[in-house]
Amino acid sequence: MLDLQNISRVYELGGERAGVFDISLQVPSGVLAVLAGPSGSGKTTLLQVAGLLDSADSGDVILEGRNVSALPERERCKVRLSRLGFVFQTFNLVPVLSALENVMLPLQLQGEPEAAARARSIHILERVGLGDRLNHRPGQLSGGQQQRTAIARALVTDPILVLADEPTANLDHAHGGPLMALMSELSRERGVTFLAASHDQAVISRADRVFRLSDGRLEAEA
Repeated sequence: MLDLQNISRVYELGGERAGVFDISLQVPSGVLAVLAGPSGSGKTTLLQVAGLLDSADSGDVILEGRNVSALPERERCKVRLSRLGFVFQTFNLVPVLSALENVMLPLQLQGEPEAAARARSIHILERVGLGDRLNHRPGQLSGGQQQRTAIARALVTDPILVLADEPTANLDHAHGGPLMALMSELSRERGVTFLAASHDQAVISRADRVFRLSDGRLEAEA
């Protein structure tokens, strides 16, 4: 489903070369996969390339058999909006919008009629356990609730791939474990692939596939 072929993305950090170097890996459909490794190992860089948020210096991103890394930016944007979902460690919710309005936003960007967008958003928010928090703004939600809202927003467009960057980094253990259990359930239930970057053992232990990175290179996979 996702095939990263010989990906390199190199930049300078503190006078030294950093990034990822000649990484190839395949993520099958409907699994929870994790890019694991310590800070600075290249997890986020590789995730951003996979999600078309950044361009590789060399190598190809193949999604559903299509080389999406070679597309012009306008087409890459369409792929991000229609085929990909994103979950960030800082939640990235719009603070002046309610949970429902935040989840509706990508559907509205796609041109979905408001009534249909509202119905789909309510359904997915109820699925992640926030049916009683629809009209709460992010500041009125706990960290775990904000991240569940972000997951609902990522899933509402029915993407084939959701990319999550350190999804439990701002959550304590009591919320991180249940969040990963939810992501694992949703992966199986909806047939969507999750690719997360994390060094959190609670995340890694839930994974169907683990790709271990070290110093920008793929060290092992299991």
